[in-house]
Amino acid sequence: MKFADYDIESFSRDNAHKIPETANAFANSSGGKIICSGFNPENLISPEIPRTSKITGSTTEIYISPLEWNKRPLTLDGKVYRRIEGVNVISGLTAKSIMALDALEFSRDDFPVSNINLDEDCLNEFHDKIIERHKNFSFYDRDEFLRRCGIYSGKYLTFAGALMFGGILKIRAVLDYSGGHAEIVSSNIWRAYNDMLPRLTAKLSGDCALAFTEIFINALIHSDYNFNSQINIVITPYPLKVLIDNPGTVRGTVRNHRLKRIFSLSGIKHNKLHGLDTVYKYMPSFRLEQDMLNLRTLAVLELEGRKELPEPVIL
Repeated sequence: MKFADYDIESFSRDNAHKIPETANAFANSSGGKIICSGFNPENLISPEIPRTSKITGSTTEIYISPLEWNKRPLTLDGKVYRRIEGVNVISGLTAKSIMALDALEFSRDDFPVSNINLDEDCLNEFHDKIIERHKNFSFYDRDEFLRRCGIYSGKYLTFAGALMFGGILKIRAVLDYSGGHAEIVSSNIWRAYNDMLPRLTAKLSGDCALAFTEIFINALIHSDYNFNSQINIVITPYPLKVLIDNPGTVRGTVRNHRLKRIFSLSGIKHNKLHGLDTVYKYMPSFRLEQDMLNLRTLAVLELEGRKELPEPVIL
């Protein structure tokens, strides 16, 4: 909302997570006013940003002053940093090298692979789901359909397509309880999401199942894959918890763009920016742990609701 010569933005508790970004944007431009009803947003705004506050009843108004260019805040991975005047933090050559390495990594799931057999049953299930969601895809023949969905690029199978429907990946769930042991193994992402995940969450409480699903999808989408990657899912009884261990460390941006597109087309919902809020709501103490020595990410979640083992199965 525009008023006078600065912007005004209103927030409730539901969208309060946007306040830090908005405050930074105001400080980096011509200033603005943040209005909050029922809570005070002061602790969400960096102390480096000058402002004036006015509280009227249950409403808090904070005016953010514009800053000089050399003092404007930078936001990275949700954290606020301040520029240091006169210091060349990163050289142009170094920045170009980082961007080039990122470009190479971002394109990895796009490169062509050969001699990989795809699971036809998985492809048929995927085809039916896409047609149900996107009617216009029904006009394409099989080859064009696979290209449009990102499984093929030209006449070549993409690495993302092989991960989704081939047999180059191992996703292994091990469940150990006092009453027994079960193992569920999947050789591709489609089976892991559509068959393994429902088995693992069937007996969990509602909020727990949502949190489990979020960290499961995070592992599938953001892993640092190669041709022999393995995702390990271990459920233990005392205390009842799941540990998901997947290749790669956490990045601030999406690692597998083509794979994410295939997920999105098939209706697999994943909120990269705020999806973990679902996990924190269920378990406020949750943290992603990074094993820098072995370059793996660990997610440990306490479970509630499951009392029985699912059947051992290979998917």
